[in-house]
Amino acid sequence: MTPQEPPAMDADQTVPVIDLAAPPAQVRDQLARACADWGFFHLVGHGLNPALLAAVMAEARGLFAAPAADKRALSRSRDNPWGYYDRELTKNRRDKKEIFDIGPDVAGLAPSDDAFSGATPFPAWREAFEPTARAYAAACESLCFTLLREISLGLGAPAEALAPAFEGVHTSFLRLNHYPTRDPMGDEATEPPGLGIHHHTDAGAITVLLTDGVPGLQVRKDGVWRPVDPVPGGLIVNLGDMVQVWSNDAYQAPLHQVLAMEDGERFSLAYFFNPAYAAVIAPLQSPARYRDLPWGEFRRRRADGDFADYGAEVQIGDYRA
Repeated sequence: MTPQEPPAMDADQTVPVIDLAAPPAQVRDQLARACADWGFFHLVGHGLNPALLAAVMAEARGLFAAPAADKRALSRSRDNPWGYYDRELTKNRRDKKEIFDIGPDVAGLAPSDDAFSGATPFPAWREAFEPTARAYAAACESLCFTLLREISLGLGAPAEALAPAFEGVHTSFLRLNHYPTRDPMGDEATEPPGLGIHHHTDAGAITVLLTDGVPGLQVRKDGVWRPVDPVPGGLIVNLGDMVQVWSNDAYQAPLHQVLAMEDGERFSLAYFFNPAYAAVIAPLQSPARYRDLPWGEFRRRRADGDFADYGAEVQIGDYRA
C-alpha cells in the first residue's frame, strides 16, 4: 500500500478532538461518535502531568541516543519480549524504526505460564529511566480504565462490563519508538525497510500515544490515508482489535501506519492497554459476529509475526463466527 498525500479536508474529515474535562454526557457522546466513525481521537483535558510527559520523552531520547552496542545488550528475544529491538516486522515487513518495550513489574510475582511475563532489561546507565517509565505507564493505565468505562457505556453496557478482562495482571505494556532518518541496522540489513511502521491494526483494547510533535502517523479512512498530526498538549488514542470484537463491529480498530522519516527523526511512546493473559474476548451483543477469542493465544500469534517471520500474522477475521 503506497503512502499518499490526502486531499484537503474540512472539519468532519479530520480526527476529532475530545476534551475529557468536559461534561460527562458530552464526553460520552463525542467518544461514541469518534469510536464509530474513526477509531481514533485526540484527547485533551486528560489530566496527565505535563512534567511527567516531558520527563518520559526525555528518557526515551536519552535511551535511543546510546551507542548501538549498549542498546543491543538490552535486546528482547522470542522468549522474553521486553527490551530493545531494531528488526521489528509489521505484516511480515521490516519497519524503519527502533523500539524499547517495557513490560509489567514482575517483582514479587509468582512464576506463571504467561508468555509475556519476564523482567525488562532496563539501562543501568540511566538511573531515572525505570521509575519515570513506570510512573508514566501507571498514569496511562488509570486513563485507559476511565476510557474503558466510557466505551462500555457507549455500547449500551454497564460501565464495568469490560473490566473483568483486565483482572489480575493484565498484559499492557509501554513501547518507546524512535524513527531515525537512517536505517538503524545499517549495513547489517539484508532488505531495506519500507515505512516507519507498515499498515496494521493494534491487537489489544486501547492505545495511548504521546508524540514529540513531529507528524508522520496516518489513518486509513474512506479509502484515503489521512494525517493524525499531534494536537498541542494532547494525546492520540486509538482502538484495538479487542474493542472491535466486544462491539461486534460497531466500533472499528482502525488501519494505521507511520511514514518513514527522511528529513528529521521522530519519537513517540505508545501505551498498549491489553487484557489479562487468560481473558477470553467475546462480543457484548448478539448474534455474535465473532467466536470466543482467547487473548493469550491471539497475542502470542501476533507477537510471533512482529518478532520474526513465523508465518501469516493473525487477524481477528480468523475468529469470525
